[in-house]
Amino acid sequence: MEFILKVLAVVGLACIKYLLGVSMAAAVLTPVEGFIAVVIGSSISVIIYVYGGKALTNYFVERKKKRLGVLYVAPKIFTKKNRFFIKIRKNGGLPLVAFLSPIFISLTVGCLLANTFVKDKMQIVTFMIGSIFLWSLLVFGGLLSFFK
Repeated sequence: MEFILKVLAVVGLACIKYLLGVSMAAAVLTPVEGFIAVVIGSSISVIIYVYGGKALTNYFVERKKKRLGVLYVAPKIFTKKNRFFIKIRKNGGLPLVAFLSPIFISLTVGCLLANTFVKDKMQIVTFMIGSIFLWSLLVFGGLLSFFK
């Protein structure tokens, strides 16, 4: 029972934030178990963000508009952060966004960013899960070889 709770905690943290899931998995699970749990949790979050991302974003924007009423101010379009995302999009497209998402950008932002310029959702899911698999393989493969 304790093992199942550990795995569920890792899967849940990996759904929220990839690096939190990896950290928890490295602390409480073996590298192989951690690899599997993190890949499953992160893959679940990618599927949720890709297929439900637009609806989720619209829900939160509408909620904020209702709450603030006439005080609502639309967010600025030209910010340093947005320019950085546009530069990533122009220079590398979906492969670069997918590669950087788990570690540097975050899966949520990466999926929502990829949704803006790629219409094929299955392609986004494939690249993002491939990137998660690659990063997990690097992290947990390194742990496995380091602690042997």
